[in-house]
Amino acid sequence: MRYGDYEDFKESTSEHTFKVILMVDYFYKYLNLSLDYDKCISLAIYHDFGEIDLEKDVDIRGNNTKEGKESKDKYEKEKISELSKKYYGNIEKYYEEYKAKNSEEAKFVNACDKLEGMIHPLTIGKPIMNHELYANYADKAIKEFPLLMPIYKEIKEILKERFLSWHYEWKEEYEEVFKNLSTTS
Repeated sequence: MRYGDYEDFKESTSEHTFKVILMVDYFYKYLNLSLDYDKCISLAIYHDFGEIDLEKDVDIRGNNTKEGKESKDKYEKEKISELSKKYYGNIEKYYEEYKAKNSEEAKFVNACDKLEGMIHPLTIGKPIMNHELYANYADKAIKEFPLLMPIYKEIKEILKERFLSWHYEWKEEYEEVFKNLSTTS
């Protein structure tokens, strides 16, 4: 399960991955992208494949520290390598491409992944733990794939409304991603 001991936010890696695949499929068609569709879907399938066999919960608190992220990344790389050798050699290729974000397809899938990560807590209907993390969670990914900026703006507007209803401060810095940035690339 993702999110460690946050009972209200739990979802499995496979649930998250399925949602990312659906988003990739939808936004690929909605934006009429000229990227390699099959590659986008494969990247979405394998982007968190190393988490599927984690021996412990993925706790987002630990992923926010350098040590926690390095430990998780090391574990994932070892698992991906093992699974690639055992089942399907391209798992490692897609996983590494996704992590490196060295293609437009990987940047697109990463942006969808981050959007799903923001949407999931909004579906719970309760105040978000680590709410400041979510306020800018997808900024970097969206900057790298700005065609999703209009969708991101809508999500941030909903997030802002929720923050205010939960009596959280909405800071100016949460809007920085929208300044001086074109929505086309």
